[in-house]
Amino acid sequence: MKKLVTASLIFFGLLFSLTVIVMGDTVGETLGHVLKIEDGFIYLQGEVITKDGFNEVKIKVGDAPIYDLITGSRKMLDDIKIDMSIRAAYLLNEGDTLAQAITIWLNWEENDAAVFTTYVSENITYGEEAVFFLSEDKKYRIVLTLETPVYTFGDKKLSIQKIKPGMEFFVWVDMITAGSPALVYPYKIVEISN
Repeated sequence: MKKLVTASLIFFGLLFSLTVIVMGDTVGETLGHVLKIEDGFIYLQGEVITKDGFNEVKIKVGDAPIYDLITGSRKMLDDIKIDMSIRAAYLLNEGDTLAQAITIWLNWEENDAAVFTTYVSENITYGEEAVFFLSEDKKYRIVLTLETPVYTFGDKKLSIQKIKPGMEFFVWVDMITAGSPALVYPYKIVEISN
């Protein structure tokens, strides 16, 4: 049963990790390690999880947001170092070989496969023992209990009662159920800094 849950988490993590829709372009996502950084480009060695055929990916960073997956805090290109583990979502224009970063996550780890980002919608219910909210895209209903670790982007504890519509979070999935919206039971959530 545990293997089935783990496999399901990885599947849903990969399926739901990218919430950007871009018309006329190809969106890819890769997990890997930084080989070099040069002239605003990051060269990654790793596994491309949404497209076949690459081992090395060259990504132009541009204005793409960079986040630390441990704290949720915003980072700069200068914070990226050689051999650092990275998860990157990128855009390939049709007929182009240049990958333009959409979002970059630093300090990716194997157990972070089931991580996605979500905004809190106006549909939120506060109870004494739990808080339930619908994601802004209406794909997930997030269930947070008093035991769920919730942190601000500054790595400080955040009460579930202080979660408000419009906040954006990294969600580490503990369990997810099929359905529409899917019920998500996180094992940790971290507010993303603006």
